[in-house]
Amino acid sequence: MKGSGFFKQKKSTSVLSNISRTKLCGGLISALCLAFAMICLTGAFSTKVRAAGDLDEILLYEITVDVNEDATLHMLYHIDWKVLDSDSEGPLSWVEIGIPNRHYVSYQALSDNISNIAYSSSNGSSLKITFDKNYYKDEVVSFDFELIQDYMYEMNLLTQGETVFQFTPGWFDELNVDKMQVHWNSDKVIEWSPSCKVWDGYNTWEAYFGHGEGRDYMISVTYPNDAFAFDESKAVTKANDEDTFVYVIVVIILFLFVGVPILLFIVGMIVVFCQFTRKSGLGSTEKKITRTKVEYYPDCPGCGAPRPE
Repeated sequence: MKGSGFFKQKKSTSVLSNISRTKLCGGLISALCLAFAMICLTGAFSTKVRAAGDLDEILLYEITVDVNEDATLHMLYHIDWKVLDSDSEGPLSWVEIGIPNRHYVSYQALSDNISNIAYSSSNGSSLKITFDKNYYKDEVVSFDFELIQDYMYEMNLLTQGETVFQFTPGWFDELNVDKMQVHWNSDKVIEWSPSCKVWDGYNTWEAYFGHGEGRDYMISVTYPNDAFAFDESKAVTKANDEDTFVYVIVVIILFLFVGVPILLFIVGMIVVFCQFTRKSGLGSTEKKITRTKVEYYPDCPGCGAPRPE
Protein backbone atom coordinates (compact mmCIF):
# COMPACT_ATOMS: atom_id res chain seq x y z
CA MET A 1 0.00 0.00 0.00
CA LYS A 2 1.70 3.16 -1.20
CA GLY A 3 2.60 5.71 1.39
CA SER A 4 2.09 3.35 4.27
CA GLY A 5 4.75 2.82 6.85
CA PHE A 6 5.48 1.59 10.33
CA PHE A 7 3.73 3.28 13.24
CA LYS A 8 4.38 3.47 16.96
CA GLN A 9 1.72 3.71 19.70
CA LYS A 10 2.04 6.19 22.59
CA LYS A 11 -0.39 5.75 25.50
CA SER A 12 -1.55 8.62 27.66
CA THR A 13 -3.85 8.10 30.69
CA SER A 14 -6.35 10.57 32.23
CA VAL A 15 -8.40 10.01 35.46
CA LEU A 16 -12.05 11.16 35.69
CA SER A 17 -14.09 11.03 38.97
CA ASN A 18 -17.77 10.09 38.56
CA ILE A 19 -18.77 11.30 42.00
CA SER A 20 -16.92 13.90 44.01
CA ARG A 21 -16.92 13.24 47.75
CA THR A 22 -17.17 16.95 48.49
CA LYS A 23 -20.18 17.38 46.24
CA LEU A 24 -21.75 14.22 47.65
CA CYS A 25 -21.50 15.36 51.26
CA GLY A 26 -22.56 18.90 50.43
CA GLY A 27 -25.52 17.59 48.47
CA LEU A 28 -26.58 15.32 51.32
CA ILE A 29 -26.45 18.17 53.81
CA SER A 30 -28.42 20.49 51.52
CA ALA A 31 -31.03 17.82 50.75
CA LEU A 32 -31.55 16.91 54.39
CA CYS A 33 -31.77 20.56 55.46
CA LEU A 34 -34.40 21.12 52.77
CA ALA A 35 -36.29 18.01 53.86
CA PHE A 36 -36.14 19.15 57.49
CA ALA A 37 -37.51 22.57 56.54
CA MET A 38 -40.33 20.96 54.56
CA ILE A 39 -41.21 18.74 57.52
CA CYS A 40 -41.31 21.78 59.83
CA LEU A 41 -43.55 23.70 57.44
CA THR A 42 -45.80 20.69 56.96
CA GLY A 43 -46.11 20.30 60.70
CA ALA A 44 -46.89 23.99 61.16
CA PHE A 45 -49.73 24.04 58.66
CA SER A 46 -51.05 20.49 58.86
CA THR A 47 -54.51 19.72 60.22
CA LYS A 48 -55.68 16.74 62.21
CA VAL A 49 -56.71 13.84 60.02
CA ARG A 50 -60.30 12.82 60.72
CA ALA A 51 -61.49 9.30 60.97
CA ALA A 52 -63.76 8.03 58.19
CA GLY A 53 -67.06 9.80 58.86
CA ASP A 54 -67.79 12.52 61.41
CA LEU A 55 -67.54 11.68 65.08
CA ASP A 56 -70.02 14.35 66.19
CA GLU A 57 -72.58 16.85 64.96
CA ILE A 58 -73.84 20.14 66.40
CA LEU A 59 -77.61 20.38 66.14
CA LEU A 60 -77.83 23.91 67.55
CA TYR A 61 -75.13 26.51 68.27
CA GLU A 62 -76.80 29.56 69.83
CA ILE A 63 -75.24 32.73 71.25
CA THR A 64 -77.14 35.62 72.87
CA VAL A 65 -75.17 38.89 73.17
CA ASP A 66 -75.86 41.98 75.29
CA VAL A 67 -73.47 44.94 75.51
CA ASN A 68 -72.59 45.99 79.06
CA GLU A 69 -72.18 49.64 80.04
CA ASP A 70 -68.39 49.24 80.10
CA ALA A 71 -68.59 47.99 76.45
CA THR A 72 -67.76 44.39 77.35
CA LEU A 73 -70.02 41.69 75.91
CA HIS A 74 -72.25 39.50 78.04
CA MET A 75 -72.50 36.28 76.01
CA LEU A 76 -74.74 33.29 76.73
CA TYR A 77 -73.90 30.08 74.86
CA HIS A 78 -76.31 27.18 74.34
CA ILE A 79 -75.15 24.11 72.38
CA ASP A 80 -76.86 20.84 71.47
CA TRP A 81 -74.05 18.38 70.63
CA LYS A 82 -74.83 14.94 69.17
CA VAL A 83 -72.46 11.97 69.24
CA LEU A 84 -72.35 10.08 65.93
CA ASP A 85 -69.48 7.66 66.64
CA SER A 86 -68.29 6.62 70.10
CA ASP A 87 -66.21 3.62 68.95
CA SER A 88 -63.41 5.19 66.85
CA GLU A 89 -62.08 7.51 69.55
CA GLY A 90 -64.23 6.62 72.54
CA PRO A 91 -67.25 8.36 74.07
CA LEU A 92 -67.59 12.13 74.30
CA SER A 93 -66.38 13.44 77.66
CA TRP A 94 -65.26 17.01 76.85
CA VAL A 95 -65.33 19.64 74.10
CA GLU A 96 -63.48 22.86 73.27
CA ILE A 97 -65.48 25.92 72.20
CA GLY A 98 -63.61 28.81 70.61
CA ILE A 99 -63.95 32.29 72.09
CA PRO A 100 -63.04 35.61 70.39
CA ASN A 101 -59.70 36.25 72.12
CA ARG A 102 -57.81 35.78 75.37
CA HIS A 103 -59.10 39.06 76.86
CA TYR A 104 -62.06 37.54 78.67
CA VAL A 105 -63.28 39.03 81.95
CA SER A 106 -64.96 35.93 83.33
CA TYR A 107 -66.73 32.71 82.41
CA GLN A 108 -68.90 30.20 84.23
CA ALA A 109 -70.91 27.04 83.61
CA LEU A 110 -74.68 27.45 83.64
CA SER A 111 -75.82 23.84 83.19
CA ASP A 112 -75.45 21.08 85.76
CA ASN A 113 -73.89 18.59 83.33
CA ILE A 114 -70.63 20.61 83.18
CA SER A 115 -68.17 19.36 85.80
CA ASN A 116 -65.38 21.77 84.84
CA ILE A 117 -64.78 24.74 82.55
CA ALA A 118 -61.34 26.23 81.93
CA TYR A 119 -59.57 28.56 79.50
CA SER A 120 -57.27 26.87 76.98
CA SER A 121 -54.77 28.29 74.50
CA SER A 122 -53.66 24.97 72.98
CA ASN A 123 -55.75 25.56 69.86
CA GLY A 124 -56.24 29.32 69.88
CA SER A 125 -58.41 30.93 72.54
CA SER A 126 -61.08 28.52 73.72
CA LEU A 127 -62.92 27.12 76.73
CA LYS A 128 -62.46 23.45 77.52
CA ILE A 129 -65.72 22.08 78.89
CA THR A 130 -65.64 18.76 80.73
CA PHE A 131 -68.91 16.90 81.27
CA ASP A 132 -70.01 14.99 84.35
CA LYS A 133 -70.37 11.74 82.36
CA ASN A 134 -69.55 10.12 79.03
CA TYR A 135 -71.88 10.35 76.04
CA TYR A 136 -72.24 7.59 73.47
CA LYS A 137 -73.53 7.16 69.91
CA ASP A 138 -76.85 8.91 69.20
CA GLU A 139 -76.85 10.66 72.58
CA VAL A 140 -77.23 14.46 72.66
CA VAL A 141 -75.62 16.62 75.33
CA SER A 142 -77.13 20.12 75.78
CA PHE A 143 -75.04 22.56 77.78
CA ASP A 144 -74.89 26.27 78.60
CA PHE A 145 -72.20 28.65 79.77
CA GLU A 146 -71.64 32.40 80.20
CA LEU A 147 -68.74 34.50 78.92
CA ILE A 148 -67.87 38.16 79.57
CA GLN A 149 -65.63 39.23 76.68
CA ASP A 150 -63.53 42.38 76.16
CA TYR A 151 -61.49 43.83 73.24
CA MET A 152 -64.26 43.33 70.70
CA TYR A 153 -64.73 46.73 69.05
CA GLU A 154 -62.94 49.39 67.01
CA MET A 155 -63.71 53.08 67.39
CA ASN A 156 -63.96 55.20 64.22
CA LEU A 157 -63.30 52.13 62.11
CA LEU A 158 -65.49 52.98 59.12
CA THR A 159 -67.00 56.33 60.04
CA GLN A 160 -65.79 59.01 62.42
CA GLY A 161 -67.92 59.03 65.56
CA GLU A 162 -69.02 55.39 65.24
CA THR A 163 -67.81 52.21 66.91
CA VAL A 164 -68.02 48.78 65.28
CA PHE A 165 -68.18 45.39 66.99
CA GLN A 166 -66.87 42.53 64.84
CA PHE A 167 -67.67 38.99 65.89
CA THR A 168 -67.08 35.55 64.37
CA PRO A 169 -69.22 32.97 66.22
CA GLY A 170 -66.63 30.20 65.83
CA TRP A 171 -66.11 27.20 63.57
CA PHE A 172 -65.53 23.47 63.77
CA ASP A 173 -63.18 21.88 61.25
CA GLU A 174 -64.29 18.29 61.84
CA LEU A 175 -68.07 18.46 62.11
CA ASN A 176 -71.17 20.19 60.77
CA VAL A 177 -73.24 22.83 62.53
CA ASP A 178 -76.84 22.23 61.49
CA LYS A 179 -78.09 25.53 62.88
CA MET A 180 -76.13 28.55 64.10
CA GLN A 181 -77.98 31.48 65.68
CA VAL A 182 -76.62 34.74 67.05
CA HIS A 183 -79.04 37.05 68.92
CA TRP A 184 -77.60 40.56 69.44
CA ASN A 185 -79.43 43.13 71.56
CA SER A 186 -80.73 45.84 69.21
CA ASP A 187 -80.66 48.68 71.75
CA LYS A 188 -78.73 51.72 70.39
CA VAL A 189 -77.65 49.81 67.25
CA ILE A 190 -77.52 52.08 64.16
CA GLU A 191 -76.18 49.63 61.54
CA TRP A 192 -75.33 45.96 61.07
CA SER A 193 -74.16 43.37 58.55
CA PRO A 194 -74.93 40.95 57.06
CA SER A 195 -78.68 41.38 56.79
CA CYS A 196 -80.74 39.66 59.47
CA LYS A 197 -84.11 39.48 61.16
CA VAL A 198 -84.96 41.92 63.95
CA TRP A 199 -87.52 40.66 66.44
CA ASP A 200 -88.19 40.72 70.17
CA GLY A 201 -85.51 43.38 70.70
CA TYR A 202 -82.67 41.38 69.07
CA ASN A 203 -80.94 41.20 65.70
CA THR A 204 -80.87 37.51 64.80
CA TRP A 205 -78.51 35.86 62.32
CA GLU A 206 -78.97 32.24 61.32
CA ALA A 207 -76.75 29.98 59.19
CA TYR A 208 -75.61 26.43 58.48
CA PHE A 209 -71.88 25.58 58.60
CA GLY A 210 -70.12 22.63 57.03
CA HIS A 211 -66.62 21.61 58.09
CA GLY A 212 -64.67 24.80 58.87
CA GLU A 213 -67.05 27.07 56.96
CA GLY A 214 -67.79 29.33 59.92
CA ARG A 215 -64.27 30.81 59.96
CA ASP A 216 -65.24 33.36 57.27
CA TYR A 217 -68.60 34.30 58.80
CA MET A 218 -68.34 37.67 60.56
CA ILE A 219 -71.05 39.82 62.14
CA SER A 220 -70.62 43.60 62.39
CA VAL A 221 -72.72 45.81 64.67
CA THR A 222 -72.30 49.61 64.75
CA TYR A 223 -73.02 52.06 67.58
CA PRO A 224 -72.43 55.79 68.09
CA ASN A 225 -69.24 56.42 70.06
CA ASP A 226 -71.21 57.67 73.08
CA ALA A 227 -73.52 54.63 73.29
CA PHE A 228 -71.29 52.89 75.84
CA ALA A 229 -68.02 53.52 77.67
CA PHE A 230 -65.82 52.67 74.70
CA ASP A 231 -62.05 52.80 75.18
CA GLU A 232 -59.74 53.30 72.18
CA SER A 233 -56.98 51.30 73.90
CA LYS A 234 -59.18 48.19 73.78
CA ALA A 235 -59.43 47.92 70.01
CA VAL A 236 -59.95 44.40 68.68
CA THR A 237 -57.02 44.84 66.24
CA LYS A 238 -54.65 45.45 69.15
CA ALA A 239 -55.83 42.27 70.83
CA ASN A 240 -55.26 40.31 67.61
CA ASP A 241 -51.77 41.81 67.21
CA GLU A 242 -50.88 40.73 70.74
CA ASP A 243 -52.12 37.19 70.09
CA THR A 244 -50.09 36.99 66.86
CA PHE A 245 -46.96 38.22 68.65
CA VAL A 246 -47.34 35.58 71.38
CA TYR A 247 -47.82 32.85 68.75
CA VAL A 248 -44.67 33.88 66.85
CA ILE A 249 -42.61 33.89 70.06
CA VAL A 250 -43.83 30.38 70.95
CA VAL A 251 -42.94 29.08 67.46
CA ILE A 252 -39.44 30.62 67.66
CA ILE A 253 -38.80 29.10 71.11
CA LEU A 254 -39.94 25.67 69.94
CA PHE A 255 -37.67 25.87 66.89
CA LEU A 256 -34.63 26.89 68.98
CA PHE A 257 -35.07 24.17 71.60
CA VAL A 258 -36.37 21.37 69.38
CA GLY A 259 -35.67 22.07 65.70
CA VAL A 260 -32.08 23.32 65.98
CA PRO A 261 -30.76 20.35 68.04
CA ILE A 262 -32.33 17.90 65.58
CA LEU A 263 -30.83 19.75 62.61
CA LEU A 264 -27.37 19.85 64.24
CA PHE A 265 -27.56 16.11 64.97
CA ILE A 266 -28.40 15.34 61.33
CA VAL A 267 -25.56 17.53 60.03
CA GLY A 268 -23.15 15.93 62.52
CA MET A 269 -24.08 12.45 61.31
CA ILE A 270 -23.46 13.49 57.71
CA VAL A 271 -20.03 14.91 58.59
CA VAL A 272 -19.07 11.66 60.37
CA PHE A 273 -20.26 9.65 57.36
CA CYS A 274 -18.18 11.77 54.97
CA GLN A 275 -15.04 11.41 57.11
CA PHE A 276 -15.51 7.65 57.25
CA THR A 277 -15.93 7.31 53.49
CA ARG A 278 -12.86 9.48 52.85
CA LYS A 279 -10.64 7.33 55.09
CA SER A 280 -11.98 4.00 53.83
CA GLY A 281 -12.02 4.97 50.15
CA LEU A 282 -15.64 3.89 49.79
CA GLY A 283 -16.76 7.29 48.62
CA SER A 284 -14.79 7.45 45.34
CA THR A 285 -15.58 5.80 42.05
CA GLU A 286 -12.88 6.25 39.41
CA LYS A 287 -12.84 5.30 35.75
CA LYS A 288 -9.66 5.20 33.69
CA ILE A 289 -9.79 6.15 30.03
CA THR A 290 -6.85 5.22 27.73
CA ARG A 291 -6.12 7.35 24.71
CA THR A 292 -3.93 6.06 21.84
CA LYS A 293 -1.78 8.39 19.76
CA VAL A 294 -0.67 7.05 16.35
CA GLU A 295 2.41 8.44 14.56
CA TYR A 296 3.15 7.48 10.93
CA TYR A 297 6.69 7.33 9.38
CA PRO A 298 7.55 7.43 5.62
CA ASP A 299 9.93 4.52 6.05
CA CYS A 300 10.98 2.02 8.66
CA PRO A 301 14.06 3.28 10.57
CA GLY A 302 16.64 0.54 11.00
CA CYS A 303 14.81 -1.82 8.63
CA GLY A 304 16.98 -1.16 5.54
CA ALA A 305 16.12 0.57 2.27
CA PRO A 306 12.47 1.14 1.24
CA ARG A 307 11.07 -1.79 -0.64
CA PRO A 308 9.42 -1.40 -4.01
CA GLU A 309 5.68 -1.67 -4.17
